[in-house]
Amino acid sequence: MAATVGVLSLLATSGVVAVSAPAQAGVRREVVVTLWKSPHDGRVLVTTRGFALYTYGRDSRDHSNCAGSCLAVWPPLVVAKGVVPLGRGVSGIGVMTRSNGQRQVTFRGLPLYLFRSDTRRDEVSGQNVADFHVAHLGAITTTKKTTTTTTKSGYGY
Repeated sequence: MAATVGVLSLLATSGVVAVSAPAQAGVRREVVVTLWKSPHDGRVLVTTRGFALYTYGRDSRDHSNCAGSCLAVWPPLVVAKGVVPLGRGVSGIGVMTRSNGQRQVTFRGLPLYLFRSDTRRDEVSGQNVADFHVAHLGAITTTKKTTTTTTKSGYGY
């Protein structure tokens, strides 16, 4: 119960609306991703509340490598069972199942995250922090080789 409350609190402060499954068994299609024109990063993927979404360079298609303390800073964008995530003006939105059973939204197969330090709409302060990159309609940055790096942010996963 405490873990669930913590996740819901984190989602609420990150600008993600917790999505509950419908009472009846079935599937519900819901827009969870849209676009915002960033002055520096082009057309950026954001939540429907306007919070920037990021991909992790160490992830691979339908697989997240962000766990433990990484998730405290980079919460995944998740949807409830029975929800099919959609994008408004964005194709390539899907869903994968994390090892803990959460259903994480993906863009072109890569898991999507929020950045805990983004505290207002249309903020993109997590760009290039600890191998995370803002998700946008251009090319997606991934890291083929895992290396240890030190960043100014102190987020060394």
